[in-house]
Amino acid sequence: MTQQMATMLDPGALTIVLAGTFLATLARCGWHDLRAAFTALRKLTQSSFDAAGNRKSLAKTVREIALTGPLCADVPMPPDPSLARLVAAYLKASSLDVLHSAKRSERANREIARAQAVRTFEYAGELAPVFGLVGTLFAITQLAPLANASPVEITMEAIATAVLSSLYGVLTAHLICIPIARAIERRGEREEAAREELIEWFDAQLSPPRREPSLGYSKNIREVA
Repeated sequence: MTQQMATMLDPGALTIVLAGTFLATLARCGWHDLRAAFTALRKLTQSSFDAAGNRKSLAKTVREIALTGPLCADVPMPPDPSLARLVAAYLKASSLDVLHSAKRSERANREIARAQAVRTFEYAGELAPVFGLVGTLFAITQLAPLANASPVEITMEAIATAVLSSLYGVLTAHLICIPIARAIERRGEREEAAREELIEWFDAQLSPPRREPSLGYSKNIREVA
């Protein structure tokens, strides 16, 4: 089994596929999108959105605001950076309009960053098979006879490199790049739904209760009419 795996390893072909895919993706997307992609990839290895911890922090914030008012409240910020910026904006301005504006801005920024990361890995998935073909073409160029080398050996080595290059390209695309793009997308959607639920709860706790007109007041209106 170990010997079979060793025959599947060609460092030269792997370097062509990985390095070529990286450079071509960088040329197409730029450093900004590439940084967004690596940031999203790093978050996949971290713990998921802590809904319970963030809710606990928001509950403390609501209680402190009720006791001292938003401008004097000294509360621990939620673990989620986006929620923390939203709470800080509200505490600074003491305005629900500012809260709603910050909510829209934070959500737009998250969606943009997620779209950049997903698009970058999708581009890498498109380009990896292309550089698998590049590795194949490079292997064909190595069919030229060399001194002290058997033509059969040269041909077999070139064919092996050509086949492995194409294989590396397909595997890189469909087992690494595209699955990562979908994983970033799914995790982002789950976290967005959980975050939105907490924000709506926080907003509802801060909003003043609606006053319904009394029956007597409604009756007086009808009598005047």
